[in-house]
Amino acid sequence: MGGNHATASVHIGFPVDCKYVGGNTVLGKHGHSFRIEGDRLGHGELHLSHSIPLTDVASVTIAQRGSEEPRGGGPLLAAGGGGPYGLGGVGIHHANAKITTDLMVRTVDGQEAHWIIEQRGGAWLQAKLSDVLRGRGIPLG
Repeated sequence: MGGNHATASVHIGFPVDCKYVGGNTVLGKHGHSFRIEGDRLGHGELHLSHSIPLTDVASVTIAQRGSEEPRGGGPLLAAGGGGPYGLGGVGIHHANAKITTDLMVRTVDGQEAHWIIEQRGGAWLQAKLSDVLRGRGIPLG
């Protein structure tokens, strides 16, 4: 365990696209970023503006949607249209993987706050959260 819980912090936000989409009446209906600062968890773009005590958190769940492999398993073939200068041709474009990870924070009163993180996988998110949550005795699944 080790570490000082009062100084433990996590921020998931810019440049990562992380949105709070509701589920907890205290945290409100929407917001930006995910934050743990000291003994509180919540959201806020520049600072923790909406939060709940970590003692109210029963568990945290991570669920990844999508694959980290490129869609279609490989590159896409794209044909050029020629344009005004007669330039055209064929090019290779690698499709970006579409990864979305859901972060759900269940509180002791049964509410479930929900964040959506784009282009970051579940393993990345688990690595960001595991030490702080484990230090507080909060299950992470």
